[in-house]
Amino acid sequence: MPVLRSDLRRFAWLIVLTLATVALLAGCGGKSNNGASGESLSAASDAGEVSVSASQPTQPAQPTEEALAARVNGEPITLAQFVRERERRSLGMMVEPATQDAFDAQVLASMIDQVLINQGAAKAGIVISEEEIDAELTIQAELAAAGGTTLEEVAASQLYTMDEYRAVIRDMLTVQRLSDVVANVSPYAEQVHSRHILVTDEALARNLIAQIQAGADFAQLATQYSLDSSTARLGGDLDWVSEGDLLQPEVERAVFALGPGDLAAYPVQSSLGYHVVQTLERVQDRPLSATALAEKRQNAFLAWLEGQRQMATIERFVGAVVP
Repeated sequence: MPVLRSDLRRFAWLIVLTLATVALLAGCGGKSNNGASGESLSAASDAGEVSVSASQPTQPAQPTEEALAARVNGEPITLAQFVRERERRSLGMMVEPATQDAFDAQVLASMIDQVLINQGAAKAGIVISEEEIDAELTIQAELAAAGGTTLEEVAASQLYTMDEYRAVIRDMLTVQRLSDVVANVSPYAEQVHSRHILVTDEALARNLIAQIQAGADFAQLATQYSLDSSTARLGGDLDWVSEGDLLQPEVERAVFALGPGDLAAYPVQSSLGYHVVQTLERVQDRPLSATALAEKRQNAFLAWLEGQRQMATIERFVGAVVP
């Protein structure tokens, strides 16, 4: 019954944007396909899109506009690009998408996000050089060789040509470079050092508060009574936390409202039960841990990306809109 959000932290920037590097190398052996790519694009048909066909008129009367999956601020994502990306995403999948339309929407949403990121990078004057891509490819080739394969084989196993693989590396480097600009957050934050005892019964929580107020040892009571297995053995210690670190917002509000050494006079109720909380120390500008700083930067990047989505003109021609 964890209380700290750090138990759920992830170190990847964006799941939808991690098609490159390690993910590709780790997946080089899996070539199974769930068949998603072979299904019809019902949403595309409804929107007036046409499927890509190998047959072309010998002498077309006039140029035919290529079918689109989406348009982002006027920049097209072609239906052929979407189908290819959907085919890649279906490689090695262990679970079928809930519906084909939902899967299509997820794939398209990630492609739209990458276009928005590339557009944002262009506005910020960010340019990824060919030399930078070559340097990253050298690292990837060394990793592939260590696994007994070649980079070309890795790319092919994920349905990438080497030109397409280079494009993926460019996108990855663009995300990294742009994040340094839009997610330039302070490595310091107000933090509190607190502890808690979690129980399911309000009467017991009140009794524990009374015992502590009478001089009982908080840590000993936490070890004996707390249902939070991740902190009970530590005497209920939640360590240093900054805003957003705790899964239960009620507990977080309570510990930040208390002064150093203060014990909450009443139990704090959350979805887990009743908490006896105490704030031990408080610092206005304490250095964030590497994990907390990474999450803070990720949240800043995601907030920037959401802002780009809200301001953008996005037209979708396949799949359902992802909320």
